[in-house]
Amino acid sequence: MKPLLSIIVGCLFAFSSMAQTKPKEKPSTQSEMEAMMKEAQKIMGELSEEDKRMMDSLGIKMPDFKNVPKVSDKQLAQAWEDESRVVPKRDAVRIAAIPKGVTDARMETYIATIQKKMMATLDAGLIKMGDKVFNYIQSNSNNSAEAGNMAAALWIIDKPQMALYVLGKVITNAPSNTDNLSNYAAMLSMQGAQHLAIPILDNLNVKFPGNSTLLNNLGQAWLGLGELLKAEEYLNKALVLYPLHPQANMAKAAIAESKGNKEKAKDAIKKSMQHAYTEEKEEKLAKLGEKVSHTKYVLPPRRKTDALNLDGFRSPFFPMSSRGCINAEIEWKTFYEQIDEKINSLSKLREDAEDAAMKGKEQRMNENMAFIQSAKANPGAGGQMLAVPMYAIRATKKLKATLDLVQRKMEAYNSRMSLYTQESLQLKKAYDEEMKKLRKEDEAQTGDHRENEAYCPKYRVATDKYLKDINGKLQALYLDALTLKKEMINESAHYALYMMWPDEFQVAKYDYQIEWLNFLKKGFGAPAYGSGYPFVSITLNEYSCNNNPEKEPELTKLQKFDDVHCEYHSKLNWKFMKISNDCSRMTTEIDVDFFEYIRKDDFERAEGDTYIGSTVKVAAEVGKGSVPVGPVKVGVKAGVSVEIEMDRKGTKEVTLTGRADVSVNTNVIDKDAPGKGNIEKSVSIGVEGRIGIISGQGSVSGTGILSGVTIAAF
Repeated sequence: MKPLLSIIVGCLFAFSSMAQTKPKEKPSTQSEMEAMMKEAQKIMGELSEEDKRMMDSLGIKMPDFKNVPKVSDKQLAQAWEDESRVVPKRDAVRIAAIPKGVTDARMETYIATIQKKMMATLDAGLIKMGDKVFNYIQSNSNNSAEAGNMAAALWIIDKPQMALYVLGKVITNAPSNTDNLSNYAAMLSMQGAQHLAIPILDNLNVKFPGNSTLLNNLGQAWLGLGELLKAEEYLNKALVLYPLHPQANMAKAAIAESKGNKEKAKDAIKKSMQHAYTEEKEEKLAKLGEKVSHTKYVLPPRRKTDALNLDGFRSPFFPMSSRGCINAEIEWKTFYEQIDEKINSLSKLREDAEDAAMKGKEQRMNENMAFIQSAKANPGAGGQMLAVPMYAIRATKKLKATLDLVQRKMEAYNSRMSLYTQESLQLKKAYDEEMKKLRKEDEAQTGDHRENEAYCPKYRVATDKYLKDINGKLQALYLDALTLKKEMINESAHYALYMMWPDEFQVAKYDYQIEWLNFLKKGFGAPAYGSGYPFVSITLNEYSCNNNPEKEPELTKLQKFDDVHCEYHSKLNWKFMKISNDCSRMTTEIDVDFFEYIRKDDFERAEGDTYIGSTVKVAAEVGKGSVPVGPVKVGVKAGVSVEIEMDRKGTKEVTLTGRADVSVNTNVIDKDAPGKGNIEKSVSIGVEGRIGIISGQGSVSGTGILSGVTIAAF
């Protein structure tokens, strides 16, 4: 049997060639496509039945080459043109179908009409479950704001169609809630119904001029219809209010690229990344020919630079005299014994942590396999594989850049060590020559009828000078080595919080601690001169002069490591749904027994292709006498807020901001004392917080479950 990886790579290469996922400089011809199909068919023919069963178990569907439709050169050229687009064609039909005169008095009827039309396009199972969810929300919410938030939560957990349907029912009961109307319009736009969203957004924009969310959402809706001039007009206004707007900038980038202005497109993407990073934005920049600097990768704020308390560790001093060597050897021997004892205890803890990590890895593999099987049985089901932690890619790149800098410092350090090595040889040579001279003088005056002057003090003076020179320089190098190692370990430990799952990090944490303890013994390149210690030791015990220690040895007590743990937590609670975000993972909990619906897509409608990205802001805007004006705005600092950057593949970024002196009854839980400034720790925003959905650019093909729905009268 062939290696599985080779099979998958070969098939994916062939299929991607057929699909032409990367636009060519010119469209493929019918003959070229036939050649690709033959190549793919050849690869498939070489697979054994066992290979096919294995791929099938992983959810990789084998294509059927028996009834491949013939495609003309004209059709291929049209497909190539559509794929090469970065903005939609102007859709005159849908623009003409935009309903007029949607006033406050007619809003309820307008929403009800959309809901009725929508039901004809939705899966019957979704409608049935949506009605159950709506009834639950009605029974468990205190007002339309809470009900709307609970409906919007469905959008965040990747149930877009159900979110739209349920929120529409909420609005039908209470059509005056502007947050709900704004979010409903954003959902409509991202489900391919930009023409139905615009009347709602226009209505709100008159009431709340200068609202960045409404202006962006209007710009995105007009962009989805291919009306670039109007789209830019609204997007520009949104960017005046907030220049780093994540979605408005991405839309501006697409428009600039469509006009051939790559520099302007790159600038817009970089501004979007300053607000919220996603890998897709970085890939887009790369396609435009620009590499992202590691400084642009944003992670949650950092509380401590010395996460493990490595600064708390103090090794004994290097001896600067022959008498000092006696104490130093006693002090360092005791210090080494403490280190070895601590390493042994950490090694045992590490073994237990490694066992737990192996079980965690196995559990994640089982969860991923279950996800694959579920996706295979239920195409279009929401959810994400636990491939890597959310921030892992960014953290890995930032750590690499940091360690590259440390490596350059290491190279400079090694140069200093080389100079020291040469200098130490010269110092040793000079010392040996001085001692040889003193011995000769001592021997010459020893015997009967001679002075017999005590030369031991002279030996000690020469030795003390040598030790002060050589150990003084060596101790400075040793301490510099510890500083470099401390930086390397602390940076690694910090970023590992975001690169590893919690159980894996426990193992890494013990590794970092053991590494530091071992390093304390010597440091980078510090030579042990036969004594097992990182310093030069000469006690002159062979001489008769008094070599008692200068004072009692000071035994260094080994410090304790600080525990490194994630300090970045956010928790959103909507009574029946909870989303928790920590350094390395996000957990979504749905606490409703009957909520079992899994979406099945009708791929002929291509409804999954219309939603590219959005930002969701959950905010508790508080303050004395503060009254929210209009829908929640991105880029505006609320009392406490969580911003979630999403695309069709799931959540890509979670950003928590807040102040430590904020409290809104029990909806915002502040675990820090007042007056300490910003918090990055633990915030809980309940259903009384406000949710704003900021729409992103839709697909260039103008598809979606509601793209063909029009309303002539209501």
